[in-house]
Amino acid sequence: MTSVYTDADYLAAYKQKRKLFWIFMAITALYLAFCVGWLVYYISLPYVANKFWPKACVYVASALYAVFAWVYLSIKYSRIRRYYKMLGYVCEGLKVGETNYFYRFREKSLQKDNIDVVGCVFETYSRKKQEWMEREVYADAEKPQPELGEGDLVRYVAQSNILIQYEILEKHAYEFEECEDEEDEEVEEVEEEAAKNEPQTEQGEEE
Repeated sequence: MTSVYTDADYLAAYKQKRKLFWIFMAITALYLAFCVGWLVYYISLPYVANKFWPKACVYVASALYAVFAWVYLSIKYSRIRRYYKMLGYVCEGLKVGETNYFYRFREKSLQKDNIDVVGCVFETYSRKKQEWMEREVYADAEKPQPELGEGDLVRYVAQSNILIQYEILEKHAYEFEECEDEEDEEVEEVEEEAAKNEPQTEQGEEE
């Protein structure tokens, strides 16, 4: 089976997470040193001296640091931390294996736990309900897209709906029937009703 993740991915995510953490700590240390320096200078000034600039510098630096910390921690660091956490679940979490027919990739962009993913839609036949049912599994958007084609019989392993392994058992094993979207059907019904009402409207005008 083709494995989506390797041990190198987990190690790389750990190193990147650690690197981003220490970058934040270094900038925090510089900010604190800057504030302490201005505080020492402020205390050493005479009572009648102009103390506007020490205060202004500290206020501006504090505002810039607050904006940086919020953006850095909530976006950049948060994403790598969640990605690292997801890889941990992939390595140690409960895995589920299934064999279904691949239908299509979900076109719109998706996110699962703030991680960019691609929806892989599989079709499985329910003998109980006597109908086809969709089964969606998410593939990591940062990884190469799985080379799956419509109708391929695929055996795959997922953890928390994240695709981690897959194997194509048979290419184009099933051909899905083309069906119209519900929106198209509704439009056609409206057009048919409008066409039926046109003759009646014309007759009413003639009378």
